[in-house]
Amino acid sequence: MKQCPACNRTYTDDELLFCLEDGTPLQTVGRASDAPTALDSAYDPNKTLAFSPARETSPSPANAYSPTPVSQPPAQQSWSPPVPQYTPAPQAQAARKSGGKRWIIIAIAAVLVLGIGIVVLLSVIIKPGTANWNPATTNKSSSSGSMNANRSTTTAPPAHFKDDFSTQNWPTGESAYGSFYEGGEYHMKGKPSIYIYMFPYNKATYISRDADVKVTARSVDGNPPSNGYGLIIHGKSNEKRNLEGYGFLINNNLPAKYKIAQFVDGRLTNMVDWTESPIIGTGTTPNQIEVRAKGSQLSLYINGQFVKSITDTSNITDGSVGLYTTETNEVAFDDMEISR
Repeated sequence: MKQCPACNRTYTDDELLFCLEDGTPLQTVGRASDAPTALDSAYDPNKTLAFSPARETSPSPANAYSPTPVSQPPAQQSWSPPVPQYTPAPQAQAARKSGGKRWIIIAIAAVLVLGIGIVVLLSVIIKPGTANWNPATTNKSSSSGSMNANRSTTTAPPAHFKDDFSTQNWPTGESAYGSFYEGGEYHMKGKPSIYIYMFPYNKATYISRDADVKVTARSVDGNPPSNGYGLIIHGKSNEKRNLEGYGFLINNNLPAKYKIAQFVDGRLTNMVDWTESPIIGTGTTPNQIEVRAKGSQLSLYINGQFVKSITDTSNITDGSVGLYTTETNEVAFDDMEISR
């Protein structure tokens, strides 16, 4: 009899070598005398045996050793058809190259045209010399004090223009130092120790280059400002917003007189000092101040009579017409006329 030392199963078949359950080598147990005798008729060896289905006993039990692994055949690589390589003909290559160069040339030309267009546009926008850059706020000069209120425009000046001051083309109110319209006239007052000047809203219409400019001016109470009032020619505000141009001024208090001044960066310089003139009406009498500008020549007329000419030496030949006064004495302007 044989017995499995692992599971203690017994086998009567002496030819078995391994346990049919777990493959453990069987051991021989018991003696011949231990076997049941014929007297023990109740002995049935099959009652103590648990038979499993028949299996092959010749192979070695599982996990008893590690056999040499069977080499697997190499995996078969998938096959892809080769991609045909296309080599364009020399003519096609040349055409492609020429086409690429053509697009590069077109792109460069487009960039150049765009750049030229931008330069031209900027030159038109910022082109100086026509006095169209008009600040819309009031301004005091650094030395004697001045005020300027204007609106910008690009309208070409007419050949002949009249302003009878029935329409508000000039600044008014507190921002214009109390200037106002009344009775078809434009009224201005100065301030102590400073001068005041006004530019119209549409300065392009009032350009004084090569123009004949007339305006009627009067003292409202017969006590005119001692430092004069009158007409600005070729006027403008510089980058510091100070007055530049020429002033043709009168003082119609006895003795009545006139002077011609130049403004550079707000500073006043007399080109013609106060000069007495009997043609200037005194008191509240209106006086017509006229300036004829032709190139660098500026000629002053009062009440239709020639008074004085000056030659511009500062190359100030362009700008706008303006109105000017000093001190606190009220003056009024009427019937402006500009001819070219």
